[in-house]
Amino acid sequence: MDRICCIPWNRRKVFKALGVIPVILTLALFGWSLVGYTMSILPLIHKESSWLAVILGALIYALWVLSAWSYIGCVFVSPGNPVVAGSQAGAGAAESSSFSRNGPYIRVPSRPAESARTRADSSVRMADDQESLSSEESARGSFDNGNCSDNDSTPLNEEQMRRSEFMYAITVKDNGEPRYCLKCNLPKPDRAHHCSVCGVCVLKMDHHCPWINNCVGFNNQKSFLLFIAYSTLYCLDIAVTSLVFYLRLIFNAPGSAEIDITPLFLIILSLAFTMALIGFFGFHIYLTLNNLTTIESYERNNFRQEHDSRGSGKKHVNLFDLGAKKNLKQIFGPRWTLWFVPVRTQVGNGMRFPISYKNYNELCHN
Repeated sequence: MDRICCIPWNRRKVFKALGVIPVILTLALFGWSLVGYTMSILPLIHKESSWLAVILGALIYALWVLSAWSYIGCVFVSPGNPVVAGSQAGAGAAESSSFSRNGPYIRVPSRPAESARTRADSSVRMADDQESLSSEESARGSFDNGNCSDNDSTPLNEEQMRRSEFMYAITVKDNGEPRYCLKCNLPKPDRAHHCSVCGVCVLKMDHHCPWINNCVGFNNQKSFLLFIAYSTLYCLDIAVTSLVFYLRLIFNAPGSAEIDITPLFLIILSLAFTMALIGFFGFHIYLTLNNLTTIESYERNNFRQEHDSRGSGKKHVNLFDLGAKKNLKQIFGPRWTLWFVPVRTQVGNGMRFPISYKNYNELCHN
């Protein structure tokens, strides 16, 4: 009995287990909405026009498939963590002999927090930063005179995007020190944050979403954006068509005729979800076009400056904003034909991100 009482209660595992409930509820609502629409609304549309029923039915089924596909990607695709991404980058670096550009990035063995941080700062970050920044400076010139080699009228061209991969860990804490996760015992890459529910650091973490029982991060951000986009269109389509044809049924039905209430539930739920999703989708479109995450929208990054002797960072300038077009390409990939398909086409590995030299100049001269 004493042994049983001494077993530690892992709250994280309990929360993750309970997180399956919203996922099951979401899938059940998706399934019920499609069945209810097929059994109740499509017959009403078919009475008016068979061709219209075919067109609207095909549209609903297409949106349902795309929404479900995107949702599965959100739930089952890992958002990415530095250990896995760094191991893959380190392996590629060993083969290509470009060690300073791609890695390494490994978990620091468990040890007292201060010694782990000191060792990580000295042996992992500082050596790599010095080599990376010196390579970057030789490639694009010094920032000493406040001039950059790129045109200030455009954020970044392709060559600058390639070269700016050398800018490693440009984000720092409020006091200018490197960002370090004491729970994972590893330095934090740019835009990575620790999720207390998942128990790991997440690459380009946006937020932890209970409806997918997962974090939205670098690897599944595209699936999440497509999910809320297709879900908004799906709910809007159901709400409009159900409302129109259900009202026509009520007005044209005899006084003693029984009327199915399933369309009424469809209308109420679809309208509620549509209004919620439109605002949510609009907010995430704003974040995407400005290359921000939800965390970064209310907790702006501190950026390290190359010639700041105090090592302090500054806020209010987003170095990751390359312009709307390039920001979209980072998430959806260079081929626009795959933008609307929930497959992984994002650019990079989530460890390093290109920066805008124009914004960097603005940061240095503020």
